[in-house]
Amino acid sequence: MDLGFLRPLYDNDAPVASVLLDTSRDTTDADKKIELRWRHLREELAARGADEATLEVLGEAVRDKTSRAFGPHGHALYASGGELLAAYTLSEPPDQDRALWAPVPDALPVAVDRGRLMPYVLVALDRVKAKVYSYAAEPDPRPVSERDFTGADLHNIDTMGRGGPGSEGGYGGNFVRKQYHLETWRENTARLAEMVREAVAEIDARIIIVGGDDEAIAYLRENIQERKLSIPIRVVPGGRGGPDAQERLHQAAAQALHEFVLDSHEEVLEEFEQKLAQDQAVRGTEPTLPMLSEARVRTLLLGAERNGEPELWGSRTAPVLVAARPEELDDPDAAFRAPASALMLRSAVMSDAGFAEVLRDGEPAQGSGAILRFPRQRAER
Repeated sequence: MDLGFLRPLYDNDAPVASVLLDTSRDTTDADKKIELRWRHLREELAARGADEATLEVLGEAVRDKTSRAFGPHGHALYASGGELLAAYTLSEPPDQDRALWAPVPDALPVAVDRGRLMPYVLVALDRVKAKVYSYAAEPDPRPVSERDFTGADLHNIDTMGRGGPGSEGGYGGNFVRKQYHLETWRENTARLAEMVREAVAEIDARIIIVGGDDEAIAYLRENIQERKLSIPIRVVPGGRGGPDAQERLHQAAAQALHEFVLDSHEEVLEEFEQKLAQDQAVRGTEPTLPMLSEARVRTLLLGAERNGEPELWGSRTAPVLVAARPEELDDPDAAFRAPASALMLRSAVMSDAGFAEVLRDGEPAQGSGAILRFPRQRAER
């Protein structure tokens, strides 16, 4: 996953307040609960030295930036010097509300959450009509766009254009033998495939999920491949057959997307194990730190489970550097301590490294490691 979207959090020399907050609005008194949660975190930040202007802008963000009307979710808010740096919606509420006042933001929950999402296109179709939804890699159940498609059927095709009096396909001709219905379905899906291609390009989708008529899906798959769309296509139950079919489609699409994301994580972890054998990866925090500090990391792997997380040392003047001891930094006078994940993620962002979450059997786990940009032995000569 590209971490570039987090870079604005680090374009700042002053301490940063990081707030992870459960902002679920699934009860009638949700606003009161959110305000109470924020009050506890505000007191914690104030006790650690956060300035009043920063606390005020965070309070405004809790009230104004976290308004969502659906399901359980959370927010990650970042502010410094009385200015809101960013407000991210999390697809799931954090395990616990958390606040940090430090020279670096606590951005791992945002990176993990974005890594569990994927831009995708969902298609519901029969042999004449279809609906194409585009969903961005964001924790919002609403599509970025919806496209409606209505193709030709045997009631509105131009028979004169396909034949005429005296021809086999004209008046009184043999429509079955000419297979006009098959030609019509193929033409419909050719036009629909172009619409799907536009939807994929709109959000840079990683997968297409389709439900509906089996034969129409087969024609659509052929036409998509002809348009050189090489992203995976997953077929799921449900389709256009009324509200029940649409609900099944969206539920099946959510499950298919979840499985696709897990498969993508597994591919990264399999590559990691292969690279370890080739001396192009390292496992564990201690071996990873010098690789980060020397900008050798191509993909940083971190686990979302942070119970008992240690602190490391970072530099106020050299954001790529991270070490277990202050004397290992270029300027010990610029050293400060912060949670390991916050410092390692900052180093990865500032060296343009990617990110992947460490999982165990598909579940959040502890651990760290890195896939390197080039073999260790070549780098150390």
